[in-house]
Amino acid sequence: MSQAPNLLVSDADRARVVGELRGHYETGRLTLEELQQRLDEAHAARTESQLQNVLRQLPPAKLPSVNPRDTRWRSLALQYALVNLVAILVWLFSGAHGDFWPRWVLLGTLISFARRAFRPRHRSLPPGFFR
Repeated sequence: MSQAPNLLVSDADRARVVGELRGHYETGRLTLEELQQRLDEAHAARTESQLQNVLRQLPPAKLPSVNPRDTRWRSLALQYALVNLVAILVWLFSGAHGDFWPRWVLLGTLISFARRAFRPRHRSLPPGFFR
C-alpha cells in the first residue's frame, strides 16, 4: 500500500486484502471466527490505515513469483527464431535460387511454437479424485 494512511481504498484493494485473509485462514493462522471478523473489518474499511489494520499480526503476503510460463515463452521464441534464421541463411548462401523453401521451416516452427507456448497448464486433481 502507499505511504499515505488516510487515502481512501478501492474495492480492488479490499478484494486483495480479503484474498490475503483467506490465504492466512487456509494456512491455519486464523480461526473461522477471526476470519469472519476480519472480513467484516475489511469490507467496512474506508482508508488504507484501516485496511492495513485488518492484516495485523499476520506476516506479509509473499511476493508474486515469476511466472515460469513467461520465461518459457521467451526461450521458445529465441529457439525458433534461431532455427528460422539458420534456414534462411542456408538458403541465401546456397545461391537463393528457385523456390523460397525456408517458408516451410517458418510454418513448421510457427505451428510448433504456438502449440508449445500456449498449451494449457496441467492442473492437479483434488485429493481423492482418481483418473
